[in-house]
Amino acid sequence: MNKQKQLPHHTQEFHGYTMDELRYQRAYAAARVEINRQRLEERLHNISKGGVKNVGGTNLFGKILGAFSYLDLGVMAWKIGSQTFKVIRRLKR
Repeated sequence: MNKQKQLPHHTQEFHGYTMDELRYQRAYAAARVEINRQRLEERLHNISKGGVKNVGGTNLFGKILGAFSYLDLGVMAWKIGSQTFKVIRRLKR
């Protein structure tokens, strides 16, 4: 079953938007853009400070990841990956 919302401009009785409706929609879209821009700027600022913020929330894993920078996480991933491949290589023999 198709439960999508029927848009008003796809119905027969629709005769167009009023100027007030257009102004409201334009202001609403501009506010959404501004909020998203501020969120992005905050995230970029947190990254530039050197930390991964709000990765996993308030659980222990998220707090641990939040304490490391991207470089630290990359180095740890490299070390874990190389050790894993060494073990796999030994098991194949």
